[in-house]
Amino acid sequence: MVLCAGFLFGCVSKHETPQERAEAAKSMFEQTTKTFHIPSAEAVGAEKTRLQELAATGYEKLLGKYSDQVIYASQAERSLGNIRAAQGSLDEAVKHYTAVASKYPRQEWEVLMAWKSAADLLWENGRKTESISIYQKVIKRFDTVDATSVMKTVVRGSKARVARAS
Repeated sequence: MVLCAGFLFGCVSKHETPQERAEAAKSMFEQTTKTFHIPSAEAVGAEKTRLQELAATGYEKLLGKYSDQVIYASQAERSLGNIRAAQGSLDEAVKHYTAVASKYPRQEWEVLMAWKSAADLLWENGRKTESISIYQKVIKRFDTVDATSVMKTVVRGSKARVARAS
């Protein structure tokens, strides 16, 4: 495992082409997800914690090296939020979820899913006032005529939560 982690988080040439940077970011994201994040969902106890922290480290390294690779960096930011939520670090999770929209505003899917995750997490933890403001952002930004069916479903759920809180 140490060799895998060393390979995964190793140094990258300072002279990467844009294509090489995109491929490296994709590879780092996929390796982190497959090797650590997904297995952490099935693990228990100390092994779960270890895998979550290795996944978090992988995502943080990706964000440090490849923040310009918006497709993978936005996914890494949201995934970091997912890990912190699974660990019970509510405020840390929400920080990562909301960072997706501020750092990667054009990544529509990631913004939608990050805001939904943040709002749902806050709602489920009794922080309804904070969750409502995020649900309202979802509605304002994604309640459009050209929204996909998934977007419309999320907007519908967001409207229901806002109505329930009134």
